[in-house]
Amino acid sequence: MAQPPAKATSTPAPPLTAAPAPPATPTPTTAPDPANDPALRASGIRAYHAALVARRLGSDAPLNLDEISTRVAEAEQLVSTGRLDEAIARLTELVEQPSFQPFEEDEAGRAAVYVLGDALASAGAFEPARAELRRVLAMRGAWDSLSAPSAARPMGPGTSSGAWAQRAVRRLVDIGLETERWQQALVDLQGVPPNAREQTQGEVLYLTGRAQEAAGNPDAALAAYAQVTQASRWWSQATYLRGLINVERGNWKEGEDLFCKVADPKRQDRTTPVFADERFFAVRDLARLALGRVAHEAGRFDDARYYYYLVPRDSDRLAEALYEAATSRYEKKDYQGARELLDDLKALQIHHRYEDEAWILDAYIDLAQCKFPEADRKLVEFLARYEPLRDAARRVSSDVHLTEALLRAAHAGQDAASTDVGGVSSDALRAIAALVRLDPEYGRAARRRAVADREASGLRLTMGALADVQRSLATNGGVRPAADEVSDPQEHAQEVKDALESVKRQITEAEAAHAAPDQIASLRDEAKKLDLRLAFANGQQQASESAAAATGGDLPDLLRADAATASALSVQLDNARAALAAAEGSLARDAMHRLDLRLSRLLRRARLGRIESVLGRKRALEVEIEALNAGVLPADAVDNLDAARYLKDNEEYWPFEGDDWPDEFVGSEVK
Repeated sequence: MAQPPAKATSTPAPPLTAAPAPPATPTPTTAPDPANDPALRASGIRAYHAALVARRLGSDAPLNLDEISTRVAEAEQLVSTGRLDEAIARLTELVEQPSFQPFEEDEAGRAAVYVLGDALASAGAFEPARAELRRVLAMRGAWDSLSAPSAARPMGPGTSSGAWAQRAVRRLVDIGLETERWQQALVDLQGVPPNAREQTQGEVLYLTGRAQEAAGNPDAALAAYAQVTQASRWWSQATYLRGLINVERGNWKEGEDLFCKVADPKRQDRTTPVFADERFFAVRDLARLALGRVAHEAGRFDDARYYYYLVPRDSDRLAEALYEAATSRYEKKDYQGARELLDDLKALQIHHRYEDEAWILDAYIDLAQCKFPEADRKLVEFLARYEPLRDAARRVSSDVHLTEALLRAAHAGQDAASTDVGGVSSDALRAIAALVRLDPEYGRAARRRAVADREASGLRLTMGALADVQRSLATNGGVRPAADEVSDPQEHAQEVKDALESVKRQITEAEAAHAAPDQIASLRDEAKKLDLRLAFANGQQQASESAAAATGGDLPDLLRADAATASALSVQLDNARAALAAAEGSLARDAMHRLDLRLSRLLRRARLGRIESVLGRKRALEVEIEALNAGVLPADAVDNLDAARYLKDNEEYWPFEGDDWPDEFVGSEVK
């Protein structure tokens, strides 16, 4: 009997935003960060404002509510179109003006501060975003009733000061979930009153449960999740995570009951439409997969088939559900049912993460039904397809840049065929991208690196803008010279850095192409020379900045100080980007290594299956010979034109022609 293929893991699907729990949760520092402290940031903006007014380059006209509302609406439009930097710049200039303070606690003022925090969070600047959102929560009257606006400050219809506080809580929870700095997020929410609305309490309770679960306190996490009501947008996630904790403890019945609450087909009709968004449907599909796996583990294969059937056709989890359902039917020995499910999976005509395992399962179903030629043909096709695919994956993993480009496309859901890999077809690249299973930490590292790259680009533009303004102030009439006679140390350092990156890439490509050792050695010598030039350029830049940095409140003094700060930040950001790139590369190599091990394991199973198909055919022939010796014809010999080859010399075969013979017809029935 054929050994069953590797089945789907019985552990329920991970939570939508699950992450490995850290060994210990660090305690946040109480000392303010100068780069993110609102008071220091406000003092810098106000210093610029005063300097511009002193030079008659700015206006000190007081603000009014209409102007604030107009500028907030413009910033919201910029945010909606993805122009985050412009929105942040305009809102920062607005909220840090001295004349903004009297309007800070009005509806328009709260909106300005909240939109600024939201834009900063969308841009990945989480620390200043947290500072602005905490500022919303700390305003006077932040938790006024939604239905009772202040008489002193009448508000527009359907708005109140409490609405901005609740939106700030939601955004702070989103930041906490994305950064996974649980204790910092809980400290940010300490100001939420105990009598806050049910939805707001659900935000805090869900974040508390995630923090407790990450700290290794499942009992406290269960208690927090249990208090999240259906009025909260996190109810489905909290209920699903409660089910996971119970299943991990072996409480199968309790976990199944909790999964059923989320997976109920009628749940959507009873769920508030505002909370039945794409997040709810994603968790609902995970709950149905979890129910199928629990039933599968308990040997209730018919229940498992029903739960998998509940996953809708438009779900991203459909391929996963079909494969696991086929596995459960295979283990129940319902081979025809397993075949139908695999046919449905093939009909999707997409690359999915289980296509290699589904192929092996298909062949093993044939082995279980003693269809040895069909099984051998499928296994031969599997070897012909996936052995070159494994070799292609190895070629990709040998080049760090190609690996990162391929996995970045796979993580972003883009077409992996756009990655240029010599000798690897487009279909093979798409298959590799579909089969590779990325660790959740890879996604977080990729997002952090993308934010760092974006900030580095913005910082370079800022440094260029500062240099332009400095040159404009230094020239008569504020006109920038057509040509600079003195080279800029920052530009020189960047040129050397770009050249060094190019040489390093050439070294990597030469090593991958097995170039001559002398060619690689010459490239390494050139890289060492560029390293020395870069160190000299950085030292020249720092010396220039130290000499130029002078204290003072005039505009040139502020520009010089900010230019020095930007240069220092550039060095720190380059180091951070290098560390993030190293972490992302390590995770990418690990993902490709796990793909190599998985394909190698399945290729070995395919070869073992071919051996079993040969042994099965041999045994089938032995049984046929034994039957012939006993005078029993094989089933496929009955009513077969080749039946005569099974007869002895003294035997005669009469084929079956129906119940009636033509010569038995009488009368006009036969003409």
